[in-house]
Amino acid sequence: MNFGLSRRSGLALSVVGAALVVAMFTGWWVARHLSESAPLGAALPDSHQRPVEKVMAHLYFADNQGEYLIAEQRVLDKPVDKASYGQILIETLIAGPAQGASRTIPNDARLDALFITPAEVAYLDFAAGSFSNHPGGTGAELLAIYSIVNTLVLNVDGIRSVKFLIGGREAVTLAGHSDLRSPFEVDMMWIR
Repeated sequence: MNFGLSRRSGLALSVVGAALVVAMFTGWWVARHLSESAPLGAALPDSHQRPVEKVMAHLYFADNQGEYLIAEQRVLDKPVDKASYGQILIETLIAGPAQGASRTIPNDARLDALFITPAEVAYLDFAAGSFSNHPGGTGAELLAIYSIVNTLVLNVDGIRSVKFLIGGREAVTLAGHSDLRSPFEVDMMWIR
């Protein structure tokens, strides 16, 4: 029998076992000292906290004649999550302009969800009845659509088009005129 081979195997197993014990002890020691060094009440990072930065966003509202869109600059919080940032943009549009432009979305509209696909299509689900107070007319409806689309596409990297849902279902129209069955892409012709 070859006792030299079995001695080497035993020695190798001992070295591996010792290395595992040292690695486990080191991990325990580091974890314990890091938790002790954190001040009481300090927030430990978790997956639910989203770091936020301040950014200059361009929101698109209607001009005073209701013919075109004009940009209004606002400093907004920008979470890391693109869908959350998109939701902030839409909620700010719903709140209305601050610098003399005209609103494009009724102030009682409510965005229930915003989801971005890997193909960079943002699906917006507005609550049923969100556009029942819309003034109507083809022009006003297109201003509302492109106010939303241009605001999202021009401010959020990773959104190339927007698909509208209302009440969790595919919407045929926003306020009776424009066909919403296909996603909309940015249209700079609406902006002055």
